[in-house]
Amino acid sequence: MPLKPHKILFRKRLNQGGFTLMEVMFATMAFALILLVMQMTFSGALGLRNRAQKRVDQQATLSQAMTIMKRDIENMIVTGGLMAEGLICTEMGSPNTPNDQLEFYTTTGVVSDQFPWGDVQKVGYLLGVDPIQTVTTNLGQALMRLSLNTLPLEANEEPPVETLMLDNVRSMEFEFFDGLQWLQTWDSNVNEPAVPLAVRAMVEVFTDNPNPTGRQTRIWEILVPILTIKPPSEESEEEEEEEDS
Repeated sequence: MPLKPHKILFRKRLNQGGFTLMEVMFATMAFALILLVMQMTFSGALGLRNRAQKRVDQQATLSQAMTIMKRDIENMIVTGGLMAEGLICTEMGSPNTPNDQLEFYTTTGVVSDQFPWGDVQKVGYLLGVDPIQTVTTNLGQALMRLSLNTLPLEANEEPPVETLMLDNVRSMEFEFFDGLQWLQTWDSNVNEPAVPLAVRAMVEVFTDNPNPTGRQTRIWEILVPILTIKPPSEESEEEEEEEDS
């Protein structure tokens, strides 16, 4: 018995139907796999970019901190009169993790309307915790710079300005060259000459490592030669007057 025309058309539509369920599931899985690979690729690239940017920022912060320290030491002066003389370094901490504290006078102060009398200021470097920002880490300390304008005398009553230079610092050490050897400590009231011929600063910081138990350190070092002229003492001035007379 021959088929009717509408039944023939219906069978043709069935034979020309869409994808099967298995084909749809296979295509969905393939598409999901492609999306997963793309997501992993972009995530890895973004993580690499963030780590690189963090290292660049850390490098810039370290470089800026060491540049400021070098500038302060280069412009070190030996003062007299109303201010106590020069450079004092106190050795603290342990041999493995030294924590030296350095105090000296330098000509890197900012002359402004509030401080028009000169650019001499007292500067100190030490490791601790910033009391204003309360910055500290589990593995390191904060490198602080303390600055205080020394003139006029009323300014000495003001507290020093505390600036956070670096965080996550493991140790800081200074060495001083007196012309013959490198010394671990220095006191301008005791050592001769009053100011060393050179200062070497070594700051050890923790590197950026995702694994806290396996973090390594890196040592930044600067060597600063110092050219200073100590103000003439009263005795030398009297000797010159006697010679002139």
